[in-house]
Formats: sequence, C-alpha cells, structure tokens
Amino acid sequence: MRLTQRSSNVRVSSGVKTLDEMCGGGFFKDSIILATGATGTGKTLLVSKFLQNGCTKGDRVILFAYEESRAQLFRNASSWGIDFEYLERQGLLKLFCAYPESAGLEDHLQMIKSEITEFKPSRIAIDSLSALARGVSNNAFRQFVIGVTGYAKQEEITGFFTNTTDQFMGSHSITDSHISTITDTILMLQYVEIRGEMSRAINVFKMRGSWHDKGIREYTISAHGAEIKDSFRNYEGIISGSPSKMSVDERGELARIVRGVQQKTD
Repeated sequence: MRLTQRSSNVRVSSGVKTLDEMCGGGFFKDSIILATGATGTGKTLLVSKFLQNGCTKGDRVILFAYEESRAQLFRNASSWGIDFEYLERQGLLKLFCAYPESAGLEDHLQMIKSEITEFKPSRIAIDSLSALARGVSNNAFRQFVIGVTGYAKQEEITGFFTNTTDQFMGSHSITDSHISTITDTILMLQYVEIRGEMSRAINVFKMRGSWHDKGIREYTISAHGAEIKDSFRNYEGIISGSPSKMSVDERGELARIVRGVQQKTD
C-alpha cells in the first residue's frame, strides 16, 4: 500500500454547529476522525449527528456497529431527535450490526469494503474500533485500521470512528491501540467532576492541516442532541481528571501570558 490518496480542502459538517466552529469550519472531506473516551461520554451521539447531517444533504452513509443492535441504535437516535428508520427507508442510511467475534479482522475488512463498493457512501462510521480490537494482536488490529482508513481515503470517503477507553476519569492514552497517528482529527471526550457534580468535557486534541480550538469545553446531552458550551476557563487540571478552580491572580497571569503569545504571533 502506498500513500497516494488525494487530500481535499473542502469542509463537511459534523452536524454540531459548535463543533464545526471548534474545527475551523468543519471536518475535511476525505479525512478520518476519531472520537475517543470512556463509555457514555457521547461518542455514538457525535457519530449519529455526523451521519444525519450527511443524509440531510442527500449523501449516502453507512454505520458499521459492533456494540449495539439495530433496535438499540434506532431507539437511541430517536431520543436525540434523529429518525434513523426514516433515513434508512429513504435509501440514504445503511446499518450493519454484528458481533466483532462473528468473523476475523480480515473478513470484517472485506465485508466493509464490499458494503462500501455496493452502497457507494460519502460518509462511513465505525462504532467502535475498540470492540474490534478485542482478542487480537496489536499488529493485526493496526493492519485492519490501515486497511479501512486507506480504502476510505482512496474512495474519497469521510470516516468517523469511535474508540472506548478503559479509564473512567482523568487522562488516558490514545496511542495504546496504535491508531492515533493514522487518524487526521482526534476528539477527546471525558468525565470531569466540577462542584461535586459529574460533567462531560470535549476538546479537539488534534487536527491536521487546520487551526482548531484548543479549549476544553463542557459537553452536555439533551433531547436535542449534543450541546457544546463554553470552555472551563476558570479551572485547571481538567485533562488530568483533578480540576481545581483558579484564583483571580492565576487567571490574570494566564490572561497576560495569552496576550503576550498573541502579540508575538501577530
């Protein structure tokens, strides 16, 4: 396999307006996006909004699900105001649900390629890669991910994958599965404890070829779907999982540092 895939400057929407703004106008077409975080942090919701947005533009999309059944996906999407069943009847959405253990990685890869060849989608999603990594070697899994991402880029498809981490709170490695370097954009989702309550946080950890928001923002889930709010500006230690409120002096010093960096950049 050679790295000969084309690269586009065209942007596609994530389906979440604030996330598009955080990514400098949306994801790049033909890029591979990875959402990583603990279970329940909202990865499948982001995938669902991404696929719904493609369908609203008349594009075909495929969701390869390895953790939930069709009925579960329909129910969950409905709770966020997304009608997967309607999109499927319109011929815009195709769902493929299977246990990871139902076949080997090579067979899963061939199945994914066959579905893409037959349906010709412009967007695909895999939920989740970590489910497919169970019980296989790191090398075999990496070869599978390279096969999927390489084929998606070759076919000029935008891919959105999820990865579930074992750590519930605090920083976690995104390189254990050896997929961070293969993806173009990484969204990190995590739980944080603020004022004695559990909150979700999201940040654009990496985005190749584009400016992106460096802030760690509060991420909530409502009946309308994903809602991304302001950054946790008055707190430090969010990524480590031990947030603490900054004093007025500390905030002032941080503001001065930021202004100094901006002036040097200008």
